[in-house]
Amino acid sequence: MNIKGFGKATDEMISNFEKHIGFSLPEDYKQFLRDYNGGTSIVRYSTFYVEELNDNIPLDVMYGLGIERPFDLIKWYDEYKNDLFSNSIVIGDDPGSGKIVLITDPEFKGVYYWDQVFNSEQSSEDKNTFEISESFKIFIEGLKNP
Repeated sequence: MNIKGFGKATDEMISNFEKHIGFSLPEDYKQFLRDYNGGTSIVRYSTFYVEELNDNIPLDVMYGLGIERPFDLIKWYDEYKNDLFSNSIVIGDDPGSGKIVLITDPEFKGVYYWDQVFNSEQSSEDKNTFEISESFKIFIEGLKNP
């Protein structure tokens, strides 16, 4: 995996986070938190592909639990919980203020790119969230070196 992790999250940390957000996280994402607890790509700005945008987006950071404020999952959840779909959390970002969002709602389940500052020509007030993958595992294994 192309991630230099921030450490390891414990099952207790993950359980407390799930209680805080009010829903369960997918097992593949919980395992990522146990193994890496967020992090940055080993090769700086590895990319992920967003098909609807026909673009490779650079990954800046994946957030973790118990990490200093700018990279903490709880901080990002609390900041954006009213702006996201139900059963969603912000799990990372790109260098240009776009967010990576994990959605566990059965209707929209997967990992999405939220272009909240409309960097892409395809983004608009009506649509600025684009599917990256149907699972966290597919997303993280799909990171490409620049």
